[in-house]
Amino acid sequence: MKHRFFVSLLLFPILLFSADFPEHLEDPLELPIKYLYQFQTETGEALQISNSTKLWFGGDVMFNWGVRDSMRSEDVFFPFRSFFHYLDQFDFRFINLETPILHKAPTADQRKSYVFFGERRDLTVLRALGINGVFLGNNHTMDFGENGLFETLDLLDEFKIFHTGAGKNTDHALLPILVKKGNTEFRLFSFSDTGETRLFSGTNSPGAAYFRVATAEKVIKKTKPGQVNVLSVHWGVEYNPTPMDTERNAAKYLVNAGYKVIIGHHPHVPQGIEVFPKGIVVYSLGNFFFGSKNQYLKHNISVVTHFDGDKLLFVEVIPVFGKHQNLPGDHYFFPLGPKEAETFLKEYAILCKQLGTELVISGGRGYVFFDKELKAKLKP
Repeated sequence: MKHRFFVSLLLFPILLFSADFPEHLEDPLELPIKYLYQFQTETGEALQISNSTKLWFGGDVMFNWGVRDSMRSEDVFFPFRSFFHYLDQFDFRFINLETPILHKAPTADQRKSYVFFGERRDLTVLRALGINGVFLGNNHTMDFGENGLFETLDLLDEFKIFHTGAGKNTDHALLPILVKKGNTEFRLFSFSDTGETRLFSGTNSPGAAYFRVATAEKVIKKTKPGQVNVLSVHWGVEYNPTPMDTERNAAKYLVNAGYKVIIGHHPHVPQGIEVFPKGIVVYSLGNFFFGSKNQYLKHNISVVTHFDGDKLLFVEVIPVFGKHQNLPGDHYFFPLGPKEAETFLKEYAILCKQLGTELVISGGRGYVFFDKELKAKLKP
């Protein structure tokens, strides 16, 4: 416990710094591409692999509290606009959608302490960001019961946003998101290890997909050549910057079983990355768009997995910032600028090192190499 408390103290002061963002540029869409995508800093430049297949992953997303306050301005897209062009550089984009999306709000499940819901127009934000798919395997998917889940699924289908991790029954919830580039097919699965039993799907009942190692292994038993398995899992302890041993053991087993990448969320703070011989695990991304005003929940990570066909090359870590204040409309999100990104990454590197992983920092980005030859070639 002392060890984890020390890491928390080490990380949280960094989370309180003000953002390194050019104040004279009011519209983030006017930021020069070089500023958003490639930095020249004391550590070098951000690494560029032009021909890799890039899958981007963002953390927890909901549209209540501070997010909703900021969307009440004339431009509902304003809090998110710094990501519009930024996300264009990736082939596919995914987030953990930790909220039902409804036409209108019915009676909430009063047995839960926190209940989230989004509105139909919120999906226009996800579409504008180019989000290809969302993970529904989490403890808020059923906040408005089965009717709320069915509305969410229908609206996601209407907006042509792929989804996995929840459904009308377990078989439906286990259907993966499928995206393809060239001859490589990426199969993305979603599970939740948090939430009450009644909120999970059954053979004939709707809900979120419950995380069982045996189930996660079973759904990839028939993997074919050219297919890459990716696992999204909602797990861990909230606000704890280190994963539990049970998570690490499950991750090791499932990577050996055939998952090339495992992406975690739920703690609301970033956790480190662990490299196994057959794959990489990001234990927690933290938040992406999340309306909490908690002063500590500011700096989080998004990650990009770079593939050459079905071969994983490296994971790129991109720090992101969400400004949470008390004034309505003062809620804003953007990729961290180079100076603050590197300061944050130096702290984040400690969390990775505790898991035996080297985080290479260059140009305001972090890199965890899976391809050792590429690492030797590109490492600054």
